[in-house]
Amino acid sequence: MAINSLQLNGSSPFAGLGTSLYNVLTAGPYTVAITSTIPQNSGLQIVINQNSTPIVTIGGIASNPTPTQESMGTSANLQCAVNDVISVVLSSSAIADQAPNAVKSVINLFQVL
Repeated sequence: MAINSLQLNGSSPFAGLGTSLYNVLTAGPYTVAITSTIPQNSGLQIVINQNSTPIVTIGGIASNPTPTQESMGTSANLQCAVNDVISVVLSSSAIADQAPNAVKSVINLFQVL
């Protein structure tokens, strides 16, 4: 699994499964959104965390996506303090998702001013 840093006030492309992190430098409201293109029979699970606490969880083999679904996404609004950590975790045990570029995502992170 890869670990990447998220870009504030912009889009961060992400290929495959793994975790993207952002260390909050300025307190306030933040919005994080992710859209992923997925292969057939995907078992992708997306979790948005604040300080390792899950805020939004979607997907996974037991719930969705459907076998022929082409994409999935979610978003969260977070109230953050300085030194909070925002993370987006993409995981799956499905064989379809294991190839390095099988899942392609764009993660958007913005501080709401």
